[in-house]
Order: sequence, then structure tokens, then C-alpha cells
Amino acid sequence: MALSQSKNLKTEVKEALIDVLGKLKKLVGDSEAEREVEKARKGSGGPGDGVPVNINTGAASAVFPDSGPSKILEEHSRLLLEHKEGMSALQEEMAKCTQAIEEQRRSYATVAASTPHKLMQPLRPAVTHSALHSVVVTSEDNQETADEVLNRVRRTVDAKEGWVKVDRVRKAKDQKVLMGFGTVEDKRKVKERLSRKGTGLVVEDVKNKNPLLVLIGVLTINTDKEVLRALRNQHMNLFDGLDPGEARLQVKYRRKARNPHVAHVVLSASPALWARITGVGSVYIDLQRVRAEDQSPLLQCPRCLGFGQGRKFCKEEMDLCSHCGGPHLKSRCPDVLAGLSSSCRNCRWAKFGQVEHNKFSDDCPVRRKWDGIARSSVAYC
Repeated sequence: MALSQSKNLKTEVKEALIDVLGKLKKLVGDSEAEREVEKARKGSGGPGDGVPVNINTGAASAVFPDSGPSKILEEHSRLLLEHKEGMSALQEEMAKCTQAIEEQRRSYATVAASTPHKLMQPLRPAVTHSALHSVVVTSEDNQETADEVLNRVRRTVDAKEGWVKVDRVRKAKDQKVLMGFGTVEDKRKVKERLSRKGTGLVVEDVKNKNPLLVLIGVLTINTDKEVLRALRNQHMNLFDGLDPGEARLQVKYRRKARNPHVAHVVLSASPALWARITGVGSVYIDLQRVRAEDQSPLLQCPRCLGFGQGRKFCKEEMDLCSHCGGPHLKSRCPDVLAGLSSSCRNCRWAKFGQVEHNKFSDDCPVRRKWDGIARSSVAYC
């Protein structure tokens, strides 16, 4: 029997089926033994002249050398009843095993027909980041440093009184101080206090950036204008109920793909339109259906693979390997050729314990930190 060579059954199903077949074989053997005993008794001419025969019933051996016909019939009836109950139990187990086998044995057509709607779902979960509501504080006196402006802000706001919550504050260039708030109400109250006469401070609102989204695998034959026109004409339902100011959509740049005939188009959209497009997960562009996913605003240097800067301001003299961080390309990395796992240079620099991941991995703690900083200036709602 080729049951042990089957690759489509689970181990427990195989073991259960083999056990059932073993019990069935045992019952058949017991029945054959009883039949031989019956033939021997009939051929001897009487129950007393027969040779004692042992019958294996699984529990003990039944020997009938001098028993009367009625007692022998009762014993046979009892054995047949036990065998009948055993056969019923085996039939139930066989039915369960058969049902389990049929559930696991799915054809290619069944799988192909049941999963197309999942293929177009976004690979990453929906983004739930909340943007900071920020203001820029400067001094009326151009001679004051950023430290002096920050001290003046601390004395004026006095957040230790508990009347407001400031999420973030940092110094910027040109003697400026940036303050971030979790709610618009906190921002309004602090702005009113800092704008009073006598504080010597000037407060300006910071307009948050529009969120980004990416269309995966758009044919390069489509121009930027054609992509925008296709989105508006082929998905009118996404623009229903939006004001002209909320229907903002602009192509920012394109990312190269492995296939030279397609590219990943990165767009900037209004918060309402961004939520609708990333919510549906896929859109139609001309004659193709492509995935629509959230795009992080995080800037990563292609040379040193650090965050928050581009190649123009990078201090490294040559490109670093994304697998081990050495001064070579990944195609020539000795660790890749040796089959060793990747090592994140950014996590090693930050002295983190877990470094066995790629520098582009979403599980990198350094990347998650910088991604949160970059998203704090984006309005997702």
C-alpha cells in the first residue's frame, strides 16, 4: 500500500487510518478462526469429539472442549455481537478519516477559484498614525539664541500646571523652536498664551504635509497625467462628496521595479482621498489592476542606508552593502555567498541586541523610530 508515500495527508490522518485498517484486519482474522472452529465441530459429529481450538478475540482465548450446544451458541452469539459493535465503530472511524482526507485534498481549480479576491489585498495593514499639530515659535529679538527662545517658551507656557499637553518640542535652525501637540485644542490654547503682549514671541502655524500612497506595478507607458486621469475617470466613486480642495492628487515620483516595463508610482493625496484609496486596496489604471498601499515619507540614503538624509549630504565615500553593511555591493557580499543571515548596520550603530534583519525591513527598530518621526508631520486625518 502506497499510503506511506502520500504527500497530501497529514501524519495524524495517516496514523489513524493505519490503526483502523489494523483493527479491521484483526476482526477478519478472528472471524476466519471462528469459522474454522465451526467447521471442525460439524465435521466431528458432535461437540464432545472435537479437538479443543483456541479463538483469539483480542481479550482472551475461548476453549470449548466439553460444552453443550446451547452454551456454544450463546458464546458464538456474544462474540458475533462484539464483532458487530466493533465493525460499527470502525465504520465510523473510517468515515471520519475519509471526510478529513477529502477536506484536505483540494484541486488546483478549487484553490484558484477561491483566492483571487485575496491576491489584490494590500500586503501591509492600514496605517493608523496620528499627525502632530505643530507651531513655530521665534523671538522678536533676532539676537536671541534658540536656547533663550526655548527658556522663554517654558516660562510662558508652564505646562507643569497641567492645563495643556505638549507632545514634542525641539530647537530648529534660525533661532526657531518647534512645538507639537496631539490635539488642535491644545495647540490653540498654547498659541493664544504665547501670542499675548509682553511675551516677546512670534507664533506661526505649521501646515502638515499630505500623506503619500504608492501604486505598485504601473506600466511605464502610462504618463503621470494619464495615471491621474485614469484614477479620476475610472474611480469616480472615490471622489464623490469631496470638495475641490479635498480632491488633491499629485504624482511625486516613481520608484524603479525589477521589471523594467513597470514602475511604482508615488502620489500625494489629501487625507480624505488617501484614506479612501488605501481603504479599497487596489485601483484600475487603464487596462490593469494594481495595488494601492501607504507610502512612508521616510527618506533613506541609498549610499549609507541611514535615515533622514539623501546621497547629497552623505559622508560615506562609497556605497555600503544592505546585507552586512560592508564597503561593497550586495551582489559581491561574502556573507550572501556563504549563506549567512543579514546584519543591520543601523541597529549595530545604535547598539541594539537584535540585528539579524535587513536594513529595509519593517521590523528594524531604528527604521520604526525614524518612520514615526517622519510621519509626525503628515496629516492623515
